Amino acid sequence: MRLLKILFWLCLIFFVISLFVYTIQCIISAWWNILLIIIILLTLWWYKIRRKNQKSVWQGVIVIILSLLLLAWFLIPCIFGHFKDLEEEPETDTEMNHHQVLTNDEEDKEKKQQAEKEKQEEREKEQAEREKEQQAEREKEQQACSNIRGNISSSGTKIYHVPSGQFYDKTEPEETFCTEGEAKSAGYRKSKL
Repeated sequence: MRLLKILFWLCLIFFVISLFVYTIQCIISAWWNILLIIIILLTLWWYKIRRKNQKSVWQGVIVIILSLLLLAWFLIPCIFGHFKDLEEEPETDTEMNHHQVLTNDEEDKEKKQQAEKEKQEEREKEQAEREKEQQAEREKEQQACSNIRGNISSSGTKIYHVPSGQFYDKTEPEETFCTEGEAKSAGYRKSKL
């Protein structure tokens, strides 16, 4: 019970201080509010002098009431506008934080997708390089091995030529072989010259 009283008084004090601060801000924010405060203060001074001299003060009371009403007319929306801003800011911050979280999630997702795309491109590039290397090796092997040229004559005879043979340079090969054994197993015979 005591805790509730303390909480109540703290809230009330906070409200009164906030009301005072926002009232001062609102009064200072517009020249007509300052003018109304001056009119009220002058009227109170006039009222005090009239009261001291025991003269009629009802005109002063009317001026004070009208000035207070006008001041309230201008200040109340301003003051409660500040309180409304206080209430809306956390919601706006929450919405912004929520939007920022979504944006961060989307950015993270895009970064992951970009990273995966880059990894995939890197893998494809490495694969292409390996294939080029393998192709180059095969071509090297074929060039190194393809020193035996196989030729089929117009009569259908299969003859292979070795680099030291007389017709080697003139032969347009239908097939090439690495060894004489491969040529023989393919049905070719060695050139006589």
